[in-house]
Amino acid sequence: MPSRSSRLSVAAVTLLSLVVSASVVKFETIDDMARRVPVIVRGRVLRSVAGWDEQKRRIWTWTEVAVTESIKGETGGIVLVKQPGGEVADIGQAVAGVATFREGEDCVLFLQPSPEEPTAYRTANLAAGKVTITEWRGQPAVVRNTDGLAFAVPNGQKVAKVTSPEFLGTPDAFVAHLRAIAGGAK
Repeated sequence: MPSRSSRLSVAAVTLLSLVVSASVVKFETIDDMARRVPVIVRGRVLRSVAGWDEQKRRIWTWTEVAVTESIKGETGGIVLVKQPGGEVADIGQAVAGVATFREGEDCVLFLQPSPEEPTAYRTANLAAGKVTITEWRGQPAVVRNTDGLAFAVPNGQKVAKVTSPEFLGTPDAFVAHLRAIAGGAK
């Protein structure tokens, strides 16, 4: 029978492996994000391209999204979304909880400026800042996928649990709600 200390070590390693497989972001409701971020757009994904940073230490993926509707803030007709991770040649860097994009996909993005690249944006709270317009049970629907994310709750409360995928209603109702919360496009 293993000793108590070896059982605790195994438990600690198991817990650590669970934590490592997720990125931790601050818990915010959709309404909180809509109020906080400077830009919210609905758009269609054109393409994604991965590449190295200047020091060749990190891989980033840039995704071009054609804006079909400005919900909050001003952007051009195309926004560039920069995210950590991607694959260049045979080398890949994975980041748990990062938003993923498919060519042609219709989505709503909660965006904040990329700190190191003034012409690009980042999704707020990684994948939590992207919702997809898709079909749910044969009807148009807004769905958010937060796989790979853990949510930290302020004030020392426990980590928030968010069901994924999360059904957020119909596209028209969702966008109307965001406009009401965010104050509309400028």
